[in-house]
Amino acid sequence: MTTPGPTQHFIESQRLRLSYWSWGERSRPPLVLLHGKRDQARSWDRLAAELSGEWHVVAADLRGHGDSQWAVGSHYVFADYIADLVALIEAIGAPASVVGHSGGGLVATLTAGLYPEHVERVVAIEGTGAHLERLPRAEPDAMRAWVDHTRRLEQRPGRLLDTRAEAAERMRRGNPRLSRERALELAEHAVRPADGGYRWKFDPWVDSSDPVELRPEEASPIWGRVRCPVLLLIGEEAAARGVQSPDHARHFPDARAVVVPGAGHWVHHDRPVDVVEAIRRFRSGDLEAEP
Repeated sequence: MTTPGPTQHFIESQRLRLSYWSWGERSRPPLVLLHGKRDQARSWDRLAAELSGEWHVVAADLRGHGDSQWAVGSHYVFADYIADLVALIEAIGAPASVVGHSGGGLVATLTAGLYPEHVERVVAIEGTGAHLERLPRAEPDAMRAWVDHTRRLEQRPGRLLDTRAEAAERMRRGNPRLSRERALELAEHAVRPADGGYRWKFDPWVDSSDPVELRPEEASPIWGRVRCPVLLLIGEEAAARGVQSPDHARHFPDARAVVVPGAGHWVHHDRPVDVVEAIRRFRSGDLEAEP
């Protein structure tokens, strides 16, 4: 039987109109999917369809991404993404389970620490470590560097692509494990027609931030307040490079980490069957950390 396609919905958060996509019956437990930087909600299509028989699956277009509004005149910081996730969970019914990839995984774990009543469990796919840079405090040189970086963003209109196939090939350069077929499927929802070609849907300003962002030592106390179970899914390649580590589980009161073999940063694209199985076993309580 063919799984029905998703329906699109919108919420408002901080005066922005934000898009999300929904699979499955609303009477089922809610499961929110959060993409990472420069991605969009429909990259979750296959995983969402697979899990929609058990959950009411909701995939969010983060602000500045997909079909959500751009934060014109502002920046893209974790506090704003957290506020948006809280608004979405309240719209679909709290508490919700949350699966996040990359920066979306970090937003999910931080939200679980700040709003534990909203989050039932978290699966963070490559969602710790890599996004916590040691940025300097607001000293003169750091402030000037931030202003210069922000002004350079004004000159970044976004890359013009001739075809969707070109977008797909750029995706494959970023993740060589993607087949051409899968990359074309992802590109279908990742670009929009513009100026005689195509442009990525994400706002070029998603690379902006506050002059002082979250630091590693500031994330750990938030993670220490997470009351729900946490699963860290880590690609074997990232673990080997030391970018993500199973050791990050120590920051959470109740966490386990699993290294997924044959996977890079895009674990859910590289090993989708393994990710779906891990999510299901985690929910049933049948998944433990690797020794």
